[in-house]
Amino acid sequence: MKPFIRTLATAALTICVALPAAAADYTMRLSHGDNENNPTHKGALRFQELVEKYSDGRIEVQIFPSNQLGSEQEVAQALRMGSIESEILYTGNLVPLAPSVGVMMLPYAFTSNEEAHAAMDALKGPLNERLPKEAGVRVLGYFEKGFRVLTNDRREVKTLDDLQGLKIRVSKNNIAIDTFKSWGLDPIPMAWAEVFPALQQGVIDGQENPYTTAISSKFYEVQKYITEIHYLIWSGPIIVSERFYQGLPEDLQQALDRAGEEAAQYERQVSAEETEAAKKKLVELGMTLTGAPEDEAKWQEAAKALWPGFADDIGGAAWVEEATGIMNDAIAAQ
Repeated sequence: MKPFIRTLATAALTICVALPAAAADYTMRLSHGDNENNPTHKGALRFQELVEKYSDGRIEVQIFPSNQLGSEQEVAQALRMGSIESEILYTGNLVPLAPSVGVMMLPYAFTSNEEAHAAMDALKGPLNERLPKEAGVRVLGYFEKGFRVLTNDRREVKTLDDLQGLKIRVSKNNIAIDTFKSWGLDPIPMAWAEVFPALQQGVIDGQENPYTTAISSKFYEVQKYITEIHYLIWSGPIIVSERFYQGLPEDLQQALDRAGEEAAQYERQVSAEETEAAKKKLVELGMTLTGAPEDEAKWQEAAKALWPGFADDIGGAAWVEEATGIMNDAIAAQ
């Protein structure tokens, strides 16, 4: 009998081992527009890991980089409808759907990454009182990839005069467009997927994005010069469909909130390290880093003069006053 018993025990063990892992209760598709070498994707991987950890495997996160599910604005629209669950996108591409988030884009609102982090974190709660109504989404955390820098293939830009006549791509939002107009340009709004081919073909002379994007998108192949204009930090919220979020039990909502905050802290550190590495690599690859404009005070003065005119586009004057107050208090408390 003993061999028979052992055979049964072995068979039972084999059956147990062969059983598939229990399926998650919820599937959460996470879209973003960057490739797998970018800090955004590395932050997405950490978010995936943390969500599955804090939810005890009840939420499975599936990551779709490089706009596989559609453009950033298309996916944001899908989140409103609840047909996609989550996304990491550039703040400027969320503004058309959620105007209130535009306060993060006021030019020269921050003078350092640390100030930007304080402001982002302080605004998360107030924004989550507004964004579900405006766009059917909420913020779980804020990524950043450093200040957007200006690249071009024509000449070094050390002053506003050097900037004149360049054809510069900007994202499709009024704040970026009007800021570059205040500097005397006629900027060219263009979808992200079109930028590299347009640079390659000479349709545009330059663009503005963080150092890490210049590496991950291989702009060094079609651009020569970089100027550090500190007018805007690249910020990118992890947003989740409000329909999806409200359909979760409270403990899983808390799991998402915690994962979003911790993933943002991780991504910011990755971004800082990779920004420094990107600067060195771009020089090795033949690009010329000019540093800040010699007359950056003029750039700041022209851009900050636009603030009152942006109020209607970013939630109204009362909200801008409230939000800038929150940001300034958070910065002062550092």
